[in-house]
Amino acid sequence: MLNGLRILLVDDDPIVRALYVCVLQEAGAAVVSSGLATEALQLIDLQVPDAVVTDLKMPERDGIWLLKELSARLPGVPVIAVSGRLHDAGLVDLQRLGFFDVLAKPIGLSVLTETVARAAGR
Repeated sequence: MLNGLRILLVDDDPIVRALYVCVLQEAGAAVVSSGLATEALQLIDLQVPDAVVTDLKMPERDGIWLLKELSARLPGVPVIAVSGRLHDAGLVDLQRLGFFDVLAKPIGLSVLTETVARAAGR
């Protein structure tokens, strides 16, 4: 489903990050990951991703900051937000900011792969 796609995954929880990496790799994606938004920006210099999946709440810089930085550096690369703290009003606001989609934790693993596939035009 995700064969050949390059995905950047950013989540400060190492267990969640490892799970998402495993799921995306099993679906065929090449995944690079980071626990920090600032480090994630350095990773795009090594490999431009086809899509980005980021947690919203992280230490130092959050997912909204990362979205703004990625939009400036890589316009057109879809960014998917994942968060454990969403409500309907916040969801609409996040989509207005430019996230391709916003997923509420805990997310079904098939929902993650399907959303990444949609974001990458598959």
